Amino acid sequence: MVAIGVLGSNLYIDAISPYYHLFPEISFINYIYDSPWEIDHLIDQAGKEVDFLLFSGAIAYYFGQKKTNENQLMATYVPFNEFVVSLSLFSIYFHEKIPLEKISIDLPKQEFLENVLKEIHITDPTLFVKDYPWVYQVEEKKAAFDITQFVHFHADLYKEKKTQFALTSIHAVYEELQKLSIPSIYMVQPKQSLKEGLERAVTLTRLKKTKDSQIAVISIKIGNYPVQQEEQVFRLQILQHLHQMARQLNARVSLDQHQPFLIYTNRGSMEVALKEQNLQKILELEGKINSPLQIGIGYGYTMNEAENHATEALYFTEKQVTEKTTIFILDEDKKLIGPLFENEKQYVLKNENQHIQSLADQLKMTAKNLIRFFDFVRLHQFRSFSAQELADYLAVSRRSAERLIKRFLERELLTITGEEQPYDQGRPRALYNISEKLKKYFS
Repeated sequence: MVAIGVLGSNLYIDAISPYYHLFPEISFINYIYDSPWEIDHLIDQAGKEVDFLLFSGAIAYYFGQKKTNENQLMATYVPFNEFVVSLSLFSIYFHEKIPLEKISIDLPKQEFLENVLKEIHITDPTLFVKDYPWVYQVEEKKAAFDITQFVHFHADLYKEKKTQFALTSIHAVYEELQKLSIPSIYMVQPKQSLKEGLERAVTLTRLKKTKDSQIAVISIKIGNYPVQQEEQVFRLQILQHLHQMARQLNARVSLDQHQPFLIYTNRGSMEVALKEQNLQKILELEGKINSPLQIGIGYGYTMNEAENHATEALYFTEKQVTEKTTIFILDEDKKLIGPLFENEKQYVLKNENQHIQSLADQLKMTAKNLIRFFDFVRLHQFRSFSAQELADYLAVSRRSAERLIKRFLERELLTITGEEQPYDQGRPRALYNISEKLKKYFS
C-alpha cells in the first residue's frame, strides 16, 4: 500500500486525520513534533517508511527542506491563504465581539491580511501584525526562528491593553499564550483546505509511483577492456559480477550486449539504490577488475528511450577524467545529473526535436516546459486531468496552469472532457485531455 507521512503538531494532526478515510487506498502515518524547527529525526524516520511527506505548513516545510532532500523524499505542505485569515477573523468577531484594531496577529505574510481587508473595503486600519515571509525562501542556511519573539509580541500588547485578543498561525505560540492566560486562538483551518492538502499529496504520490515504474538502463563501459584473445574469459568474469549487482537492483543483465554492458531495471529500484548508495558495489567491481568504469544511467517511458538516454549519459562520462569511475544520469526530461557521489550538478540538455521546438514556439513557451507537460500527460496515463492537478505537478499556481491550458485549448490541442465535483462544496472543476491533434507528438 502507498504510504504518505503527515508531519505536524498535535493540533494539526487532530484536525486533518478525520479526512484520511477519503483515500482508503492510502496509508497515512503521523509524525508529531513539539516545534517545527526540531524535526530532522522525524524526517529521517519518514524516509524509511513513506513514499511522500505532507507538512502542516510553510514553517515546517522550510526547516525540513534539507533533510527532505537528503532522504530523497517528495513533499508538499498545506498552503496558507486569505481564506484562512478571513475565516479566523470572522470567528473572533462572531464569538468574541472584538474589533479588528484590538487583535494582534501573526501570519506568514502581511499581504494575506491586506488582501482580505482590501476585498471588503477596509482602509487605514490600526493593525498589530508580525509576519515571517522568509519561510517562503529557499536558503542554504536557515534563519533562526525564536517563538519567544512572537509570544512577547502578543503578550506585551495585551499587557499594555492595546489589544484584547491574539490570533496566531504558530501552534507553539498558541500553546504559550494559553499558558499565560492570554485570550487567543490558532488560525482556523478550513475543512476544504485540509482536504485539498490531502488530495494534493495523494495526486503527487500517485504521479511519483507512476514515475517510479519508468524503465532504467545502466550502461557500463570498462576502461581497460582486454584484447580479443583474452576477451571471452574476462567477459564471463564481468558478467558474474554484474549478475551479483543486478540481484540487489531487482534487475537483469543483457547477455547479448558487451562493452558497454547493459543492466535493465525500473526507476524506483534504481533510485532506492542511489539513495542507499548501493551503487558503491560498482566501485568494488572497479577494484576486482583493476579498471575504472564509465557508467551512464538512463530513464525513459519505453525501453528504447531509456537505452538512448543511458547512451547519452555514457557519452558525458567520456568527457571526464578516466582514471576513476564516473557515473551520470539522464532522465526523461533530458536532465543530466552527475558525476554521482562527487560534486553533483544538474544540466538540461538542449532539445533537438524540431517538432517539439516548433510547437513550443506556437504556444509561446519553452521546449523544456512543453516536455514537462508531456511528462505530466504520460504520468497521468493519458487520463483526464484538472487545472489543479497540472498546477500541482508543475509547481505553479492554479491560475498559471489555467492560462497554459487556455493556450492549448485555443489551438485545439486539448479538449474539455467533463467536470469533477470537489470533495467539499464548491464549483465543479473542468476536466481536460489531449486531442487527436496533439496525440501525434506522443508517438
